[in-house]
Amino acid sequence: MNIKKSYTLRELRASWTPEKRAADGPWTRYVLRPLAFPTAGFFLALGWTPNAVTYLSILLCVVAFPLLVIATPPLAYAGFALIFVFGILDCADGTMARARGIPNIWGEWVDALGGYIAYTAMLLGIGAAAEASMPPPAPLPSGSWVLVGGISASMNLLMRVVYQSFRAVSPDSEKKAVGGEKKLSETIGITGFLLPLSVAGYTFGFLHWVVLAYAVVYGGGALLVILKLVRKVEAEA
Repeated sequence: MNIKKSYTLRELRASWTPEKRAADGPWTRYVLRPLAFPTAGFFLALGWTPNAVTYLSILLCVVAFPLLVIATPPLAYAGFALIFVFGILDCADGTMARARGIPNIWGEWVDALGGYIAYTAMLLGIGAAAEASMPPPAPLPSGSWVLVGGISASMNLLMRVVYQSFRAVSPDSEKKAVGGEKKLSETIGITGFLLPLSVAGYTFGFLHWVVLAYAVVYGGGALLVILKLVRKVEAEA
């Protein structure tokens, strides 16, 4: 099959469907998407597949994690920069797939895999960074912020796994079931305000509050999604 490699920015922007526009949070819409369109064109010109770009984004998150754990300023900011590039690539791979118009049944699964790894690396990483950069007196005992970051990551993963499992058995109704929660997740998540808040928190000394806030939000979000889906399952059953 002869696959087209050259795409104009207009063609790439045209792949940004109304559904994707509605789902994007402000950070994605105004920062990541504008950078993702030329990035998608660059990788398409190189002959890369959307999945290959997703794998590259996963690798960036894996490298970012130990940089955030070490948390010295140069390394921490390098880790944040890699997460930022991940966000661009996370938008670019979908743009590439839609522009090519070639069905890929594994694309969504690979994209979800990237999200799971990215959230785990980011939330655990900022928990470790908060621990390393926490000036005395600390509001929690030593070692607690890594645990809080782990709780935040676990709650996010739990919410995603429950949502994806429900989607697998009820593909027609999943959007209406948790649409509001998904929109909120996009707005505050790793392709939303999580990164700029973490950078600001690390720079100005309130990263521990960012970690704690996300643990609370994702814990509450996981509970809310589970309760809503349990009620829906019981009603349909």
